[in-house]
Amino acid sequence: MLKQLKNALSPKVINETNFEDETRFMLAYRMSLFLSISIGALSIILFIYFSLAIASVTLLAFFSILIATIYIYRTGRFRIPTLIFSIIGAVCCAVPLFFIHNQPHFLNGFWMTINILFAFIVLGVRWGLTFTLFHAVCQAVYYYYFLDEQMDIMRNLTHEQLIATIINSCVCFVIIGYLGWENIRTNEVGKNRLNEAQDVLQVQYNIISKQNEEKTVMLKEIHHRVKNNLQIITSLLRLQSRELENPEAIAKFKDATHRVIAMSMIHEKMYQSDHLSTLHLREYLHDLSSDLVSSYQSGYPVNLKIECDIDSIGLRSIVPLALILNELISNSLKYAFDDYENCLISISFMHYQGKKCKLIYKDSGTWKAPSRQGSFGLDLIESLTDQLEGTMDLKTYPETIFDITFSPQEDQ
Repeated sequence: MLKQLKNALSPKVINETNFEDETRFMLAYRMSLFLSISIGALSIILFIYFSLAIASVTLLAFFSILIATIYIYRTGRFRIPTLIFSIIGAVCCAVPLFFIHNQPHFLNGFWMTINILFAFIVLGVRWGLTFTLFHAVCQAVYYYYFLDEQMDIMRNLTHEQLIATIINSCVCFVIIGYLGWENIRTNEVGKNRLNEAQDVLQVQYNIISKQNEEKTVMLKEIHHRVKNNLQIITSLLRLQSRELENPEAIAKFKDATHRVIAMSMIHEKMYQSDHLSTLHLREYLHDLSSDLVSSYQSGYPVNLKIECDIDSIGLRSIVPLALILNELISNSLKYAFDDYENCLISISFMHYQGKKCKLIYKDSGTWKAPSRQGSFGLDLIESLTDQLEGTMDLKTYPETIFDITFSPQEDQ
């Protein structure tokens, strides 16, 4: 029996999808059920001890609340029925004030309070304020015109009116107390559910954080191993080049070594970076250029001018970009500088037309040997530019300038 009563007081939520709506649904149903029982009992008492007209108005309110309660239970929807019977309740509070005379109406303020509280708790602030304004206007107009009449009625209450008024006031206090208690109890349930949800989220967050830490360690280890493998390849190339006597073959081995070093340096920077998918571009360009200048041991000072307003770039774009710069800087150091004075390599890497990037490379040299079409270095630069899905503009007179424009590719 108790289990069936509990199930009746806690119907399943059919159409509400979030916790706030579910909470308001349960509030609407329980309060409506309690109001229908209370007002139904009050209607019987008023028919016995009080005016038939006021009892009829109360009975109308009872039937509207009862129908709304049944509708809420059967459909799981609460907004429209609670709004309708709240409006009916507001009308039932206002009608006796202006159309039923020679009866005490001071208890209407309690019923108006119940109507306002119900609207605030179930329907929200907007409707609560609307009903508050409506009842305030009704009360102000009524007491402005009928205050003296109401005072006379209160001084001459009959025995039946007194009994009905006492019972009516007791019912009002009980209903107001129940509304407050139900609201507090529901808030406590909401806090408990919120704490449970936070605990679940905290556990999930800890699991995800641990997984991310493991992935970070794994990625750092991968970058570290790739860097070590590339350094092994670099060492093998250098050892192999010592067995060569042809200067041209040695130079080609040296170029291949520098290309591997350029890629190895990427993984070294990735390993040192806080974000394993990007690296600090300006620092990388400076280290790559400085390493190439020192490795060629030209014997004359070479100044580097690097301008970069791009903080970081993805791995898919930085690898071909690094190889392009390796070819350009190597060619400048081998062919460009003739007088060994004011040797300058200028690298500009900037944002261009929104999401695009522009690389402008030039040097101050005169080039000992002009870059010829079909050379491996130039073919490699063009191929890497195509890999970046970019375009290249080459000027060879009066100075050699490479202008490369591309859109950074997202890592997948």
